[in-house]
Amino acid sequence: MSKKNYVKPSSWKNQYSEHDYRSSGGERRVSFKKSKNKKNKGNVKDWSTSIRAHLYDEDIDVDMGTSRPSKSNNKYHKKGNRSGSPTPKHSKKRLWEGPTSWYRVTLPFGNKYDKQFVQRTLSEKLSPLPFWPIAWEANGNITTFYVDDYKTAEKLHDLHQTIQMPDGFKMVIKVNYGSPNVDITTELKEKMKLAMAKRYNAANKALDLTKFHSDPILQDFFCALYKPIILLAVIDIITENIPDLEALNLNDNKIQILTFLQKFIAKLNKVKILYLGQNKIRDIGMLDSLKGLPLVELFLEGNPLCDKFKDKSIYTSEVRSRFPKIMKLDGLDLPPPICFDLADEVALPTPAQTFLCEANAGSIIRQFLEQYFTLFDSENRQMLIQAYHEQAIFSMTMAYPYGTKDKSVNWLNWYSTDNRNLLKLTDPERRFKLLKQGNVSIVSFLKDMPETKHDLMNFLVDLTVCNSLMMSFNVSGSFKELKGSHKNPPVRWFSRTFVIVPVGTGFCISNELLHITNATEEQIKALKSAPPVPAAVPAPVVNASPSVVASPTIGVPPPAVTSPLVPVTNCIDDGTKQQMLQAVMVHSGMNLEWSIKCLQETEWKFDKATAIFNELHSQGRVPPEAFVKN
Repeated sequence: MSKKNYVKPSSWKNQYSEHDYRSSGGERRVSFKKSKNKKNKGNVKDWSTSIRAHLYDEDIDVDMGTSRPSKSNNKYHKKGNRSGSPTPKHSKKRLWEGPTSWYRVTLPFGNKYDKQFVQRTLSEKLSPLPFWPIAWEANGNITTFYVDDYKTAEKLHDLHQTIQMPDGFKMVIKVNYGSPNVDITTELKEKMKLAMAKRYNAANKALDLTKFHSDPILQDFFCALYKPIILLAVIDIITENIPDLEALNLNDNKIQILTFLQKFIAKLNKVKILYLGQNKIRDIGMLDSLKGLPLVELFLEGNPLCDKFKDKSIYTSEVRSRFPKIMKLDGLDLPPPICFDLADEVALPTPAQTFLCEANAGSIIRQFLEQYFTLFDSENRQMLIQAYHEQAIFSMTMAYPYGTKDKSVNWLNWYSTDNRNLLKLTDPERRFKLLKQGNVSIVSFLKDMPETKHDLMNFLVDLTVCNSLMMSFNVSGSFKELKGSHKNPPVRWFSRTFVIVPVGTGFCISNELLHITNATEEQIKALKSAPPVPAAVPAPVVNASPSVVASPTIGVPPPAVTSPLVPVTNCIDDGTKQQMLQAVMVHSGMNLEWSIKCLQETEWKFDKATAIFNELHSQGRVPPEAFVKN
């Protein structure tokens, strides 16, 4: 090794850290240290020829201190290529467009040159493309900065080792997509306030933050609004300094997501004009996070979401479903919407648990429901047979709550068998079969249903029809389905629509539609927090018609003569008696003669007849001939 290239051991480390591996336009010499390994001194292989051939294959001009090998020695012998083939040229890697359109540019030796000189040189080479480096930073010899445009980043990528520097070296440029982590420091927040103050129009109460990161005041910082931490800091500054802001322009800020704004949107409750054009918002659902803003003008043009709508009317409808007061979209005036959403805020009436089209019918409905569900929750639902008209019609449907993913928790299998959902059930014969007709058929079905316990205190009642001929009302609420010894019985939600008609001095059900589903979490919580049902107290009935009489106390089976739920005995026609007779025969197993005798002795009171039969049968006092079929 020559003496002029000799470096003292003490300064070797510094020289290595400053080593410049770049290639210049001229020639440079490469020398190799002699091996310190003296054990195999006599058997040292000469690698110089192989190294020279390798370097020449890579198309690097290196002076090894000897003359360049002749053309005949520069042959390409790699596998798959014949001797004499030209050396393949290595193609430059392509820069792919990043997801955020932000790119980090690294100049490994950029800090060896004057900053202004480097920026001016790059700007000239990039012309006519704009060059605005963001967050320029030097660390040792390395310089890094960021650009927000793919074409600019691609051109910088192509300029790698094409720019000759004054010292003879070529500029090394490394480009990758990405952005730095950001912390909101006191210095950065003060700079943001200055930039926002310069962009605020007090006369119009408007703030223009278009391409906010490129503001000259912020050029030394990475202050891109697509970073949630930066945008939230901007909202905090607005809240503290300009709470009456009415117009906000966020165009061209590479914003992609808005979901994090949902909790902070109340701070912008006076903003009526919002510009979000030329950003990266891909889905119209992102606008859900901005619901609640009283927007009258919105600009979204230039976002990928706009390309998804070929029909502009659908696009307008989607936006208006979220912002009903919008009158200008993407710079175009919209026709007035055909709806009532544009009206000024009107105080809606207080929600009521009960709606009654006839106030005087309230007490009748209350007593009807108390008696009906007391019997329904009892062990003997057979007593409900007198509550239904002999030609009554009943049907049931079931469904799982909308959006339920896990249906295995509380199956509705029992109800699915008799589900008469006309949207799914197309077979006419099956439809007819599932329609329960007559009080005997209805009560027989009700008896087979699982045991229940209804929450009477939280029923929702809507009376929609009330006249001298009929009343129609809907009642819905929750109930527990009692399944043997289960510690946590499932909670269901029901909706029943009754049509009741006056018969004699009372009422009976002529038509009923029952719907069963699982209770939601909110409904289950309401049931658990509900106070226990107190013992009912008899209340006088407000006579809506002369045929209505007072109701007995709930919890005690009401006599048929006085209950508004059940028709009086002397009004039972022959058809009803025939159905009651068949029911007794099915229930007791007795023949026709003894079944008639049982009903006659109890004055055709079905509940009393079945109760007496059960008691006598358990005592063995029913004669054997009662079970002999003729």
